[in-house]
Amino acid sequence: MNFDSTLLETYRTLLQTTDLQKAYQEFIRLFRFLRNELERQMPDFRFQNSITENAMDYAYFSFTYPGLKEKVLKLVVVFDHKNFRLEVWLSGVNRTAQCRWAEHWSACPPPMELTQEPNRTDFVVRLPVETDLSDGEKTVAAVKEAAVQLLQLLP
Repeated sequence: MNFDSTLLETYRTLLQTTDLQKAYQEFIRLFRFLRNELERQMPDFRFQNSITENAMDYAYFSFTYPGLKEKVLKLVVVFDHKNFRLEVWLSGVNRTAQCRWAEHWSACPPPMELTQEPNRTDFVVRLPVETDLSDGEKTVAAVKEAAVQLLQLLP
């Protein structure tokens, strides 16, 4: 198996000439804090045990509560690395549930975004979170508010 030598050299150069590794470690510290603090402040919700890192495409963790689980839904806090954007998603626990819920809504209020392809996306509705990521408490509050807004969509 062969790998792209140019990309590997770019990666080496970035690690040697920038604070990329330290910056990524700080991001992981922030994202773990966010997950742990939300779990502490939202005792009625069950949280995924850890954060999931996906090759710098997305980092995420999910959480739910019994009423949401009965609807075969979950909330997901997502960081989109490429767009440097924090989002909260309302997602189906599987594609069948996701497609069923996507049919339930024809639109949602901006800046929420309804999926156009529930078989291909990992969300039914997503909501960008506007916050100063360097302020952990404000970020936690903004994510909680986004989750509340998404839950208000449910019948």
